[in-house]
Amino acid sequence: MIEFFAVPAAILGGSLLIKKRKLTDKQKIEKVFENARIGIPKNNYVQYPRFKSMRECENHTVYNYSLPYGLSSDLIINKFEPVFKDALDKHVVIEFNNKLSIKVYEEKLPIKWDYDINLIKPNTWEIPFGKSHDEIIYHDFDKYPHLIDGGTTRFGKTVFLKSLLHSLIYSQPDNVEIYILDLKGGLEFSKYDVYPQVKSVSSDILESYETLYFLVNELKSREKLFKEKGWNNVVDTPHKKRTFIIVDEGAELCPNFQADKRIKKVLLECQAALSEIARIGGGLGFRLIFSTQYPIKEVVPMQIKMNTVARVSFLVPQLVGSMVILDEEGAEKLPHIPGRAIYKTEKKIEMQVPYFKETGGIIIDQDSGKDRIDTANN
Repeated sequence: MIEFFAVPAAILGGSLLIKKRKLTDKQKIEKVFENARIGIPKNNYVQYPRFKSMRECENHTVYNYSLPYGLSSDLIINKFEPVFKDALDKHVVIEFNNKLSIKVYEEKLPIKWDYDINLIKPNTWEIPFGKSHDEIIYHDFDKYPHLIDGGTTRFGKTVFLKSLLHSLIYSQPDNVEIYILDLKGGLEFSKYDVYPQVKSVSSDILESYETLYFLVNELKSREKLFKEKGWNNVVDTPHKKRTFIIVDEGAELCPNFQADKRIKKVLLECQAALSEIARIGGGLGFRLIFSTQYPIKEVVPMQIKMNTVARVSFLVPQLVGSMVILDEEGAEKLPHIPGRAIYKTEKKIEMQVPYFKETGGIIIDQDSGKDRIDTANN
């Protein structure tokens, strides 16, 4: 028995002198397929995704695989993308378009990058949201009118809203009007009421109710105008004005958390107004941005969710938060980096939101006689 183990021991000792070969990214991907059992059992073996091709790009490499019949690409993308990231210790994006494409990036997203006025696309509704591995992410508010934004406090949600607000004013100073419901007592946005484009900043429930009551009446007036003109969608009309309603902190308008019956009734009317804006306001030029650090189903009204394609989620502590904001998992797995977020329309994109430093003010452009924002030091 001793001699039986002596030979393997000698072989093992010799093998330790041989340097272990480092696996390539392709080999690691296929190890993940095998170890995670990402395949279809057939008879006495498992059919795994089959390698088809590889393409090297400027900042990433794409590995393409065909899938065996019966294996869901959604399952791989939603459940196993983090597994590939851990195995390769690199950023990985998985997509499917007739084949499974696994993009492996050599460089990681920046931990921080500063907001720059040169990001602005003047006279458009395309607003810079963040930087992905491939490009600057722009959100077109004429294509996706409404936005749900959420995530844990201290991870960039409010900074993101402020950069968005400045971008809107810089890009469309003559055509944007903004109503802000700052339900943190006005602490974050009350200073912005000096901007001519900011029509009001509501700092409590009753002020928010008055603002929303006014906006619903405006909505009805504009709806009547559109009917008279035979217009269906503001994008296809000469009407250039866009009305933005920014809600920061949406949980304060949740009637479920209020015991006082009178206040509860006001909150129900606020939610009804927001739902109506989300439901019919998009085509009339109204743009709702609903933000919360408490992403639970009671906080985000169903009408807002159903009529909002675009979502931005920062880190959330639990899966339920990601499901409320994105309708799928992912935000609970984000790294603990302020400004790191997921942007979702048709697909999810991980991005780093620009850091916005508040140092600007209002100055007068002597040539045009119009107010403009001075954020030269931002």
